[in-house]
Amino acid sequence: MSGVGVLDKVMAILAAFPDGTTRLEPSEIAERLGISVPTAYRLMAGMAEHRLLAPGRGGYRLGAGLIRLGAKATEGVEARRVALPFMKELRDATGETVELQIRTGYTRVPIEMIVGHRTVRTMGEIGVPLPIHVGASSRVLLAWMDEEEAMALARRSSEENHPAGRPPWSPQAYRRRLRVVRRQGWEFSRGERDPETSAVSVPVFDRIGDVVAAVIVSSTATRFAEEAHRSDAIARARECGSAVSLALGFSDEVVDAAETVR
Repeated sequence: MSGVGVLDKVMAILAAFPDGTTRLEPSEIAERLGISVPTAYRLMAGMAEHRLLAPGRGGYRLGAGLIRLGAKATEGVEARRVALPFMKELRDATGETVELQIRTGYTRVPIEMIVGHRTVRTMGEIGVPLPIHVGASSRVLLAWMDEEEAMALARRSSEENHPAGRPPWSPQAYRRRLRVVRRQGWEFSRGERDPETSAVSVPVFDRIGDVVAAVIVSSTATRFAEEAHRSDAIARARECGSAVSLALGFSDEVVDAAETVR
């Protein structure tokens, strides 16, 4: 037991369901857990609001929100496994370093990296958190989120870890740029964390249409100043992101449905 009473009760309620089809009334939960019926009603109604439980005739059953949480718990590992061969192809096609990053709170974390073939090449560190408010991948990881939630994460990141010597972070400009990224489906950054580097980033979607990772092609600012090389990297990165997304079960119909709801 955690010692946090409400949390322990919520976990006990979830554990009381033997499978995903069984329905239980609050009175049954109250009897099984030794809590009052009003407490069971209140907790289960709140859990239903968060889709941890699903109400219906005959009581509550486990909710679809648990599927989403389970998918998120494994998405980084799954995305890395699926993306690796496509990342190698992208590195070989561009000669540049290719990364896979995920968002963790208000940071982004590289979970895979294929170092480029060039004599002068960019490199990062796997597992080292980076600020979510700067860089092409930061905006890719946030652009498909609820806009206010994305802005709150970026604002906190800017308050705690803005690169020294760089221009002040502008919420207005960042909000506008998120909308551009979502519309065009990719992002490019030039010297945001390091004046000597530039990067292209594209989203990776899972089967429910959430962005679970970002693919990044990073290079020297000089090489990506060449329009032909930059355009080729963008096109190839988009192909890579689409291939990884499809391999994770994504389809355009998922996005169409999500946009209709939105």
